[in-house]
Amino acid sequence: MGGILLYAMLSRCGFERKEPELKAIVTLASSLDYTSSNSALKLLLPLADPAQALNVPVVPLGTLLAAAYPLASRPPYVLGWLNNLISAQDMMHPELLKKLVLNNFCTIPAKLLLQLTSAFRERGLCDRNGKFFFKDHLHKTNVPVLAIAGDRDLICPPEAVEETVKLLPRNLVTYKRFGENQGPHYAHYDLVGGRLAVEQVYPCIVQFLSQHDD
Repeated sequence: MGGILLYAMLSRCGFERKEPELKAIVTLASSLDYTSSNSALKLLLPLADPAQALNVPVVPLGTLLAAAYPLASRPPYVLGWLNNLISAQDMMHPELLKKLVLNNFCTIPAKLLLQLTSAFRERGLCDRNGKFFFKDHLHKTNVPVLAIAGDRDLICPPEAVEETVKLLPRNLVTYKRFGENQGPHYAHYDLVGGRLAVEQVYPCIVQFLSQHDD
């Protein structure tokens, strides 16, 4: 979500011709357009319309995931596929994965969920009024961007990250995809909490930000 907000900020500043008070930004597994990918975020789309119709203020995602965790972490692993949404096999320490699922996720405002559904439609993410499309103004930015993707990210696949990257000025954007054909692989949260993130991802971020810290 943080990366989406940063992209939206750059887009809005470009539209208003304002100088963002940012020297450089790094986005982790983020995109303004998911139409070209098979993102697992589509699983949340069926919740949007009922939440709006019933005037439900929030969707308790954290509670739902915590309730499903036993079925994902214990035999016969009926919901084992949920773990793959968070972390690639053997990439995150089991205790960290457990804490992440049980404690990190919270409720999602229904209005936010409804707005996020626009990222799966033509022209990508728009504002709540449905009139401002963030992709249309991203090319106006003058801020260097490091866009990072995970090779096994099912939530924001590399294809989705690339969809936004291609809108940025070529001389200002750096795209980095983590994960190798034979492993290790990076799922969505491995870019932050994976076993190798400290050795591979963090130094890449520090180096990029340091280059633009003058």
